[in-house]
Formats: sequence, structure tokens, C-alpha cells
Amino acid sequence: MNHYQVLFSGEVAEGAREATVRNNLARELGIDERKAGMLFSGRTVVIRSQLSQEEALTLQDRFAELGALARIKDLTPKNEKKLDWRIDREERANEHTLRDITAAHVECPRCGHLQLEASHCARCGIDIAAAINAKRKQDLIIEKRLRELRGTRKMTRRASNIARFQTRAPDPTPERPPTKPGKIKSWFKKTS
Repeated sequence: MNHYQVLFSGEVAEGAREATVRNNLARELGIDERKAGMLFSGRTVVIRSQLSQEEALTLQDRFAELGALARIKDLTPKNEKKLDWRIDREERANEHTLRDITAAHVECPRCGHLQLEASHCARCGIDIAAAINAKRKQDLIIEKRLRELRGTRKMTRRASNIARFQTRAPDPTPERPPTKPGKIKSWFKKTS
């Protein structure tokens, strides 16, 4: 199968001069001096791909004759067992990790940077666990203060309602005298 690549990263054989090797490669590959110079930039370059193993070895040997050290990379797919995955409908309904891709991500509480789970933020550098604990403590303090304020507000409403009923002005119209004879006597005692 044709799954081999020949790679070159600018390395020359011992005793070979880079300028000579560059000229030899430019002539062999049919490229100009500028492109040949880019082969020696330090980056790995794919010279040819989809070669058979024999073709790749032949090209590697040819590069060695010119004074360049090339590598061969095998891209043959590995024969892995294919597993038979059966998922029940109930399991599929309860499966949330496939739908929620950001489950393994953490948002920094300080700067809001979204990153994979880590101990420190990649952007601002704070300890994420310590920052989350500090934020949780602040939230608890705020909740406690809100509960206290709600409690005092209820108490002040109750107190103001009670005071309003207690400090009502007396009715300007005097109480009428009762019409029943037994109650008239007690009425005179109250008014006098």
C-alpha cells in the first residue's frame, strides 16, 4: 500500500556543507534557490507522500547520497478491532455527555476565560479552586445579608402596622348613649 511519506527538516550529513546540499536538492527536486532555502528553515517538510515502502527507502537513499538526512513516516492505518456498540434507548436518553461538549471546560471566575479543566487560569494565572471558594464565601455572605435585610424589613412593616393601629386619632363623633336602661348607667360612669 502507498502510505509512506518522506520528510526533511534541514539536517545534513556529517562532513557535508549546507550550501552544497542545498544546491544538490534544488537540482534534484527541480526547485529554485529560494524554495531550496526554505527546506533548511528548521521546519519539517513533506517531500513526497503516498509512496510505497520501497519507493520511500529509495528516495531516502538518494537524499543521503546528496548529503541530506531524510526520514520516512509510516501512515499505514492500524488494524484495530471494531467494537460492536449497542446502546439501549434508555441509556441514550440518559446520556448527556455527548450533547454537552463543554462538560470538561471550566470558566475562570476572575476573567471569564473558558478552558479545559486546570488548576490555574491560562489567561490571568489565578488559582481557579481558590477563586471559586472565595467567590462562594462572598455569595454566602451576600445571601446572609439579604436574609437579614428581608427579616428586618418584615419586622419594620409589622411594627409600623401595629403603630398605625395604636396611634389612630379618636373618632370625632362622640359615642351615642345606649338605649337600654341597664347600659345607660355604665355609660354615665365612662363619660364622667
